[in-house]
Amino acid sequence: MKELNPKVLIFLALMVAVGLDCAYADTQSAWKQEISLGYSQKTGNTQNSQLSGTYQGLRATESEEITLKASTLYSSQKKKMDGQKHTGSARYAPNLADTDWFVFAMTEAEHDRFAAIDYRLVPAVGAGYWFSNTRDWKASAELGLGYEYVKYTDNSDEDNMAVIPRAYFEKAVFDKARISEELIIYPNLKNGQKYRARSETKFTNPLSEEMSMRVSFIDEFNTDPLGSAKKNDTQLLLSLVYTF
Repeated sequence: MKELNPKVLIFLALMVAVGLDCAYADTQSAWKQEISLGYSQKTGNTQNSQLSGTYQGLRATESEEITLKASTLYSSQKKKMDGQKHTGSARYAPNLADTDWFVFAMTEAEHDRFAAIDYRLVPAVGAGYWFSNTRDWKASAELGLGYEYVKYTDNSDEDNMAVIPRAYFEKAVFDKARISEELIIYPNLKNGQKYRARSETKFTNPLSEEMSMRVSFIDEFNTDPLGSAKKNDTQLLLSLVYTF
């Protein structure tokens, strides 16, 4: 079984490096960054462990948003690896004049060893609308057109065009805590019965100005996975978050 393609590793590393460089190049910039780390382990009758890490850089101004993301996940059952996944994305979204409309260009990269995905690349462009964009309440919807290319671990590959709807909301709760939801659907334009969907729900509770605790639930669905991979894949993560 193949390991992650070196080009994808380079892509993820460069994306994080660019985010860090941009953040510190201008101390007066609007960059906000966070790094989270989560680990869980069970012993006894059930022996499993899970390690996760994420990075996010967000530069938000009145005229545009730049978002960089990278994540990694390893898990094992009875000392045997049963999960290895790496993802990354870069997104640029300028506003249209003084309206609540915006356009965007983005690219996503993914490796999922146990879903038989050596790498998946999805560049896309589109437009969206902010229903609310305040500190306490954010809500947006958008529609993109993208090209999806997948290289599988058995050396087969496939590509297709996809219309990509996305919905996002974030709400301040309990004074300083926040809850957010992101839902993305990837319909296959070649075959209307095939699609992927990804939902991520996060609850973040601050412990101090820089540190927070976060609970995340990620649900990913694929109508047509390769081989014996399951259609539905879920993750429940408890992480410590450092913001800077």
